[in-house]
Amino acid sequence: MDMLLKSKLFWGFMVLLGAVLMVIGFFTKDIKMWFIAFAIALLVRYYAADFLFYSYENRIERLKKKHSHLKDG
Repeated sequence: MDMLLKSKLFWGFMVLLGAVLMVIGFFTKDIKMWFIAFAIALLVRYYAADFLFYSYENRIERLKKKHSHLKDG
């Protein structure tokens, strides 16, 4: 089970599943799908946000530093 919780492929699929459930729930007006998508979002946030979105956070930090450096200079 520990290997599954550290798999980027699994959590990437969960993000995709949550997005699909959110869209389908919007069009069918099914509130249960929204709650399931919300639960998936919470699971991704607490279990996988660190290693799933780590590279994006680094990129944003570099762009912020570059932008602040250009703004000051």
